[in-house]
Amino acid sequence: MGRRRSFVRHIKRAGRRGGISLNRLVGSTLGMGLALAATGAWAQTPAPPPQDGKDDVSLPGVDVRGQRDQYKIEEPSLYKLPDPIKDTPQSITVLPEQILEQRSLFTLREALRTVPGIALAAGEGGGRQGDNLTLRGFSAGTDIFIDGVRDLGQYARDTFNLESIEVLKGPSAVLFGRGATGGVINQVSKAPRLTPFSELTGTVGSGPQGRVAVDLNQPFGPSAALRLNLMGFKGETPGRDYIEQERLGVAPSFGIGLNGPTRFIASFYYLSDDNMPDYGLPYVFGKPPDVDRENFYGFPGRDYEHDDVHIGTLRFEHDFNENLRLRNTLRLALIKRGSIVSPPRIVGTPTPGTPLSQILVSRSGAQRDQTDTSITNSTDVVFKFNTWRLKHTLVAGVEAGHETSDVTRHAFTGIPTTALDDPDNFPSLAGMGRAKNFDGSSSATSVGVYAVDEVSLTEQWKIMGGLRYDLFDADFRNRVAAQKLSRTDEALNPRAALVFLPTKIQTYYFSYGTSFNPSAEALTLSLNNAGTEPEKNESFELGAKFDFLNGALGLRGAVFQINKTNARTNDPVLGVQVTDGRQRVRGVELELVGQILRGWNVFLGYTYLDSRVTESNDVASGIPVEGKRVQNVPEHSASLWTTYDITSRWQVGGGATFVDRRYANNVNTNAAPAFVTGDALIAFRPIKPLELRFNVLNLSNATYFDSTHPAHVIPGASRTFLLTGTWRF
Repeated sequence: MGRRRSFVRHIKRAGRRGGISLNRLVGSTLGMGLALAATGAWAQTPAPPPQDGKDDVSLPGVDVRGQRDQYKIEEPSLYKLPDPIKDTPQSITVLPEQILEQRSLFTLREALRTVPGIALAAGEGGGRQGDNLTLRGFSAGTDIFIDGVRDLGQYARDTFNLESIEVLKGPSAVLFGRGATGGVINQVSKAPRLTPFSELTGTVGSGPQGRVAVDLNQPFGPSAALRLNLMGFKGETPGRDYIEQERLGVAPSFGIGLNGPTRFIASFYYLSDDNMPDYGLPYVFGKPPDVDRENFYGFPGRDYEHDDVHIGTLRFEHDFNENLRLRNTLRLALIKRGSIVSPPRIVGTPTPGTPLSQILVSRSGAQRDQTDTSITNSTDVVFKFNTWRLKHTLVAGVEAGHETSDVTRHAFTGIPTTALDDPDNFPSLAGMGRAKNFDGSSSATSVGVYAVDEVSLTEQWKIMGGLRYDLFDADFRNRVAAQKLSRTDEALNPRAALVFLPTKIQTYYFSYGTSFNPSAEALTLSLNNAGTEPEKNESFELGAKFDFLNGALGLRGAVFQINKTNARTNDPVLGVQVTDGRQRVRGVELELVGQILRGWNVFLGYTYLDSRVTESNDVASGIPVEGKRVQNVPEHSASLWTTYDITSRWQVGGGATFVDRRYANNVNTNAAPAFVTGDALIAFRPIKPLELRFNVLNLSNATYFDSTHPAHVIPGASRTFLLTGTWRF
């Protein structure tokens, strides 16, 4: 009966869903890529010799083994971090492009799912949507960056234009400003290079789904280059009824002076998507209900999610000499988002033991139209100098930005309920009503000035000290409620570290840092928090990093504790938020990355998080929040990915992801169960330019839930088969 019902649903879905034509989406992308690749016979253009003593980047695809042997990244991408990753007194996890490709991680969420210590969060009904997550136990939805500049938009990010993803853990406000309590996510964009190459990748898979990506790089003269990345995707989520995504991405970049002391790069990023939003299943008696994981409670004929993302960046770099470098980044962004979503909610309060067939679900939903803009300028300077016999590396900078957000929301009435075990997705909506419940705008101006000095006392000992000043001024207007609110916050955040390097392959460190979370951090204010001071956080971390096998394999470990010293909590008398609460997360991290033997690569990580609300006035449904675990924080999480090159033509790989039980709400009454998923890979290179890859995701076809919300939980995809071909020329 279950198979028959799934087949009927598939027929319904095929007959009722429309949207962008896959042929047009993929065909136009492929046509642009082939036309550009043919122009000028790029493959015959000789690479200019290096002029600054540095080796240029090798041509991707000529040596497949070389592509596969780059799990361990030595240098961070940011000017703010001038030391190698091994010598930086902070936990840093880097997902390189090789792992993104090998595991077929097409979105940022899919990639971050493989990083222990990160837990994904589901979108809210009328609130925040897009990429939501917690990092080391604290919300990091507004702590996502592109090349060191904040990427505030609430949208689902794709990986087609990424060289790597850097996860910097621990409070990082001294470098990044507001937020950054558990750390930040930095997306490293693909940039022009002085070596010509072209890469065409196509993927087909179960769902069904299809994807085409093009990466073209063409030098011009001895120091300039143009790079163009294109992507088209259309597919359904295996194991979920009606859930479809369509994405189109274009990312050109042009650089001049790439091999000289003065470099300039201009880039533009465009991403458009048209998706069916997935709000999963409601909790029943504190857990996901035992119903078909394909169940969808929305309306395919009504619901939608559409984003248009435009990001333009101008980056200027100048090396005055080997001791003084400067980088200036100017970015403008415009992000438009429209959606109608249907978060499922249980009707009434059924008692335990009530048959699931008798429980009803409401799904009135909300409509949201949002336009976000930002203009940001960031200037960073790295200055190396000596005072007496002490060597200094001073990193300093100033950042200024202006952000705006305009949001309109509507609520629906007259929506029929449906059965929990067998939802009706196409009822009559003739009685549906719609009313505007929010029409507002917000703006924020921010200025930050920082300096961090690293002093080499001896060849083995270093100390680091830094300070950042931030001004964050926000205005908020709710036109429906005739409210005008504003708030101005100032903050000083220090950073300090002691680093011991007894040998070239060992690093030990102790670090301390703080961060702050203003009420308008996500560009929203309300009457109950407009007068609330920022939350303050402090972090302590003790860690060690080692290199083995002549630097091919890296091992790191850390113990840490983050204290939110004045968490927001409701005043029981005044009904406003006050900073009288406290939260604490302490943990342990281990990571092994690199090459164990020639051709055998591994990415292994484990994180333990002990979270607790130590003080709070809040009470929900008669249950005090104090003493509970922080929501959406798994106690244990681990990730493994490993590949082995059997020969120069054959590669096999596999891995697993484990996420422990997570409480979905702050009183710990709803929880998502622990899960383990496994993946497998086999890759074959029949001829030198061509690589074929076959992935199986969720090998055991496990039913698992990887994104949580206090009231609903989203199932992950069922077993998925993907076949990918990459042609490099």
